[in-house]
This record gives sequence, structure tokens and C-alpha cells, in this order.
Amino acid sequence: MKKITFNITCSILFGLPDGDLKDELLKDFTLTVKGVWAIPLDFPGTVFHTAIQARQRLCQKLSTMVRTRKKQEDEGNVDTEDDNIVSCLLALRDENGQPLLEDEIIDVFLSLIMASHDTTAILLTLFVRHLSRDPEVSSKVIEEQNEVLKAMKENGGKLTWSEIQMMKYTWRVAQELMRVNPPMLGSFRLVTKDITFDGYHIPKGWQIFWVAPGTHMDNNIFKDPEKFDPSRFENSSKAFPPYTYVPFGAGPRVCAGIEFARVETLLIIHHLVTKYSWTEMIPDEPIIREPMPYPAMGLPIKLYPKN
Repeated sequence: MKKITFNITCSILFGLPDGDLKDELLKDFTLTVKGVWAIPLDFPGTVFHTAIQARQRLCQKLSTMVRTRKKQEDEGNVDTEDDNIVSCLLALRDENGQPLLEDEIIDVFLSLIMASHDTTAILLTLFVRHLSRDPEVSSKVIEEQNEVLKAMKENGGKLTWSEIQMMKYTWRVAQELMRVNPPMLGSFRLVTKDITFDGYHIPKGWQIFWVAPGTHMDNNIFKDPEKFDPSRFENSSKAFPPYTYVPFGAGPRVCAGIEFARVETLLIIHHLVTKYSWTEMIPDEPIIREPMPYPAMGLPIKLYPKN
């Protein structure tokens, strides 16, 4: 799932073709992400040091990509249909009419890859795991996706935005998966003024860490929180209180890639359930966190083509 989502991100956002470069980027990116949550001890042998080295290699490769693209545009060798995030960032100007620095463009690259890749891969993995364990949910997802296939035949075999909008139950399953096992457990925030919360005084300047399960598993907000129930998200008029369902965060710092993640998840699940069935090779495989929720052994499965 990590490789699939990484390839999609690199193809759609950056226009990278399949090949060794993508594989090298994925390997170094995986090492870099591990350093985000590691103890910051920068000496050989530590996770943090390995991540720093991986990031340096990533930056070198991305720098080459940026310079190559800039040279092509300067020489007029780029088709407008090939525009991607690289072109957008190269064309961007600040308030003084100056282009972004190369380091700034690379930082945006890394942020976009992180935001659009790892958490979606986790959601998709949990989706595959749950469908193999819950026959009722699995049959409803397959039924909905078969209806999508019928609509596609009437549309010349193309999967368009209209068909994606039909996948309502499939996305409700994804929403419930993210409630029970949020890909991001939480995040740090800086306190901008002195506050009091639940009897505790929190001074300005402190870092706080909010955690999604604090509200996701609260019986006062979600009835029978231990029960897997996609119908919780059926009626949008029964919206949950603000800042209680937060797999993508909330407020002004909410994840900017929500729609990208939704479409990517729905497209991949559509192709999986319409073309394959599968069984888990380790039926009782537990979930661990490092810090994202991973199946402890990586969720090995047996795939069976339907046709």
C-alpha cells in the first residue's frame, strides 16, 4: 500500500515516471518519516541520524528534478498538459516578485509527499484488513462498487467524478476506520495564550499534544464507541460537535489534502474489490503503533483475481 500510494502521489503531483528513481525516493522517504518521531540524537546508529542522511539524499534527488524542470521550461520544452506541482512552484512569486528558493520548493515537496502518502497507506491497509474480517461490511462495499461498475459501462468504461460520488458507503467505512484507528494519533500545538482546561493551567508557550481517541472513543459523543458502525456517518445533518472527529485535524490547520486522500482511497479500494478477493495469512495479527497503527507483521495477504 505504501508503494501504491507513493507512486500515485509522485505521478499525479510531480509527473514522475515509474522506475528506479521512484523506488529510491520511497526507500529514503520511509527512513525520513521515521526520524520525525525519533529522539533527536544525531550520531551514527540512531534512527534520527539515519533519517537525516536519508533526507539529504532525498533533497539531492529532488534538487536535480527541480533544476531539470526549470531548464526545460526556460528552453520552452514543456507541454502545458504536463504541468504539475513542480511547474506551479517554479512559477510562484512572492510579494516582491521573487521566485521561491530551491530549498523552499524541496520543503514543499517533502510536506506534500508526507501529507498525501503515509496516512493514506495506513487507511488502505486497515481497510483491506477489515474487509477480510467483516463479511457484512465487505458485501455492502462490493455491492456498491458493482453498481459503480454498471454506471461506468454506461459511461464508456470510464471512472469519473460522478462514479466516485456514488461510493458513499465505502467512504463511510473509511470514516469509521479512522475513528477507531486514526492514522494520526494526534499532533503538537503551541499554546498562544494562557489557558485553563479541565482544571489545569497551561501557560503561553507550552507545547500540548492532542490525541484523537480522547473524543473518538467517548461514549458521550459516539454511542457504543467500541462497535464498528459506518452508519454513524450516514446522516450529515447529525454532525458531531466541532473538534470531536479529527482524523484530519480541525480548524485553520486542518489537513489540506482531505479530498485528495478521499479520492485516492476510493479509487484504490474500487479496483481492489472489483478485481480481487483476498484472505489474511495471519488471521489474529494485532495492530501496533510506531506511531501510526501498523499490522504487526505488515498484513501479508493472499490475492485471488476475480476474472
